[in-house]
Amino acid sequence: PERTSGEPCLPDLVDSHCHISNRWYEPVETLLFEMDRCGVAKAVLIQLLGGTDNSAMISAASNHQDRFAWVAMIDPNAPDWRMQLDQAVRAGAAGLRMRAGWRSPGGEPLAIWQELERAGLAVSVVGPAASFADGSLLQVATACPALPLVLEHSGGLGRADVGDFATALGNLLELGKYANVSIKLPGLGQLAKRKPSVDDGDSPLEMTDIGNLVRTLIDAFGADRIMWGSDFPPVAAREGYANALHLSRDLVARIDPAAVPAIFGGSAAKIWFR
Repeated sequence: PERTSGEPCLPDLVDSHCHISNRWYEPVETLLFEMDRCGVAKAVLIQLLGGTDNSAMISAASNHQDRFAWVAMIDPNAPDWRMQLDQAVRAGAAGLRMRAGWRSPGGEPLAIWQELERAGLAVSVVGPAASFADGSLLQVATACPALPLVLEHSGGLGRADVGDFATALGNLLELGKYANVSIKLPGLGQLAKRKPSVDDGDSPLEMTDIGNLVRTLIDAFGADRIMWGSDFPPVAAREGYANALHLSRDLVARIDPAAVPAIFGGSAAKIWFR
């Protein structure tokens, strides 16, 4: 259907990484405005780091059942982590946001990951690039082959603490060999530097090496294990929501047009909207 505030809402266009809250960032109405303006049909709401109150996300998903999935956080070291997980599942969570090195207390360190696998949920894996290279994630990926593990911000490549970029990329490409590991492609403002003048050329970003990077990621993971995520609302401090969508989608379309439906909808829908 045509959106009065923007582009036609494309039924398969999914944003895999957004944040909302009543205490931090922006409310869901602001996100809906950006989605409608840009024709984004669905979004995945990701719990804030340090937050376990899922009420805002639960309310958003309840009031807009056709548009949102949400991902909770719990304390994996708490004695009642199983109860916390059960509460999130009963409330409708599509998965948990976890760090690769998190382990359950007691004699079964992988218990929480195994519980998620049995429940048919997925994990949005947060952390710097180094946390994906120390063997912790590899241990989970091999022990829980049916558990989707989705690495945020291109496996840490889009974070300021990426460290040595070539080393981080090499480690990420190794993880691409595991069928249950996927990555989120962020807005290109996380991967490319802003030009001194945003009026210079076709793009406000230094795009020289970004095309090669995206092509490398597609070759390593395949389009069906890459999903675009805006990082709303921090994206507003970078290129902005619409540019985060259009610049990245245009780039993927130039590299591999056949990859666009999966990266900008299909991959996220398969994991988060099951």
